[in-house]
Amino acid sequence: EVVYMDPEALHLNDKSQPGYDIYLDPEGYAVPNRLVKRKTSSGSDDIDVSRPIGDRFKSKIRKFKNLFSEQDKPSKSPPPIKSQGSQRRRIELIRKKVNQAFEVLQSSLRPKEADDTIQTQTETQSNDSDSRVDEKEIRKRVEYSRSVRYKTQKNFVESRRLAKKVYPQMFEHAIIVSLNYNETKQKYEPYIVYKFPEIKDSNVSVPLFCFPDAANFKPSSSSMTKSQSYNFVLTNFDGGRVYGYCRRFVPPKSAERIPEVICIMSPVDAFTMYNELLMHIEEKRAISLHSAQELIAATFGRPLPQPGQTETIRTLDVEGEMETLFLTRDADNRFDNANVDCLLTHLGVDKLLKVFASILLERSVLFCAKHLSALSSTIHAIVSLLYPFSWQHTFIPLLPSDMIEVICSPTPFIIGITSSLINKAQELPLEENVLIFDIDKKEFRQSLGDEGTLLPKKIEKALKSSLNMCRVDAEAKSSPNLMISEAFLRFFVEAVGHYGQFIVTQSDGTKSFQKDNFVKGAQTSGLQQLLEWFVETQMFEVFLTRQLESKHWGNTIEVFQTRIQEHMAANQAVKRRLVKKS
Repeated sequence: EVVYMDPEALHLNDKSQPGYDIYLDPEGYAVPNRLVKRKTSSGSDDIDVSRPIGDRFKSKIRKFKNLFSEQDKPSKSPPPIKSQGSQRRRIELIRKKVNQAFEVLQSSLRPKEADDTIQTQTETQSNDSDSRVDEKEIRKRVEYSRSVRYKTQKNFVESRRLAKKVYPQMFEHAIIVSLNYNETKQKYEPYIVYKFPEIKDSNVSVPLFCFPDAANFKPSSSSMTKSQSYNFVLTNFDGGRVYGYCRRFVPPKSAERIPEVICIMSPVDAFTMYNELLMHIEEKRAISLHSAQELIAATFGRPLPQPGQTETIRTLDVEGEMETLFLTRDADNRFDNANVDCLLTHLGVDKLLKVFASILLERSVLFCAKHLSALSSTIHAIVSLLYPFSWQHTFIPLLPSDMIEVICSPTPFIIGITSSLINKAQELPLEENVLIFDIDKKEFRQSLGDEGTLLPKKIEKALKSSLNMCRVDAEAKSSPNLMISEAFLRFFVEAVGHYGQFIVTQSDGTKSFQKDNFVKGAQTSGLQQLLEWFVETQMFEVFLTRQLESKHWGNTIEVFQTRIQEHMAANQAVKRRLVKKS
């Protein structure tokens, strides 16, 4: 018996009431809002109609059922998720390795008990002192950090306002960019092939960032050109940031081997999610431009998933069949677009620590490399090591050649350029505090000379031990990203993990931070010297302001807070053991 009824009223998608199926016409197509009652005597998918139904039509039924479900509901077939238990065990193992590396540091960081000998105190203050420079040098670093903060204070205030905006769609806009040869200028120039939404005004410089090497581009005769993923960050005049996620590839039907770039612009830092989407769009583009356009349009209208959540995108494949894509946004963006193990390959341990320390002091750093992927991955990886802090200044992993003068900026920056531009860059009037590092040659092309004194001795020793384990320790070698990330996270736990003890709630409910007491609360002289200038940086002020204003921790900051609590618990256990021995 054929029934006409709203599928939602029949609870078609409710497994507890699977009594109806979609009715198919003689040609095998579903008739909207027309359903038939399923035979109760059969446990199969057969439908009570005069003719049998094949597997092909059964498959269509299941796909059309999905169409009736609400778009916002999670799919019945979520993407596979890695075992959380296995991930936890791996993290615990890596953290034990990091603890081993920091054991030497821990022995000197433990609070002195009453029965500690005078000899031990003398040794701590002697040649094994943690400090590396005198007070005069520390004062210079403090003044530098303050001057940077004053210059960029306005942008910080505006960026806080923009961060509160809600973005209901998956991205702001998307473009497909290619290259066209300019006969007059005798070089290739990027141009927009397609833009969605068409009414969206895009930054005129975006195509330049999609092809930062356009001026030096030469068509490749090789059919084995690999696709590349990279991204860039634009800082608006009002302090807001927009992220550009790019996928460069050569269309299969391109006779001249001219590449295209699919670029997604978004206010959200979520490289892994957007890169997955870009690869799907690339697959569609290999079929036709129209197929890629359809997927871009279908994705645009979907809401941006919250951290840790998955959004489903439904579209039609080349045969007209329903296809479902899953886009998952990482809950912990420490590991988003941060293959930090490349840092050991491109910089090495010693130089990595020098560059990291320079960035911590908010000095300008200019990277150069031949390949865009190496440039982008290195810069994003080293910035990720700042967690739970974040870089607050100009950040351009791939700078177009036509914008090279940007590196003359008086405010801090982290910028990447292709190796072909490095000689021109060094001829420009750069600020004296600019650090230049050549990724291909693994060497500094310009430095201040004091980079090796920025980190305290014992902290640096512990970090080096952790990073060197990635080369010699079997467990660490199998999970280098975790090992490196956890090592630098431990550095921040040791350096600033006591900040919560100096946040005081006033009688009116407002919170204040006792900065001077916080600095004095450092456990070694070297850490105290580091904190004297680090508390004056813009990145520390941003971090602290968020903690003072926040009523609860976000998903990412919870990781840092958890490590602090675990570290404090370990120190308390050490104290209890010392008391029992006394």
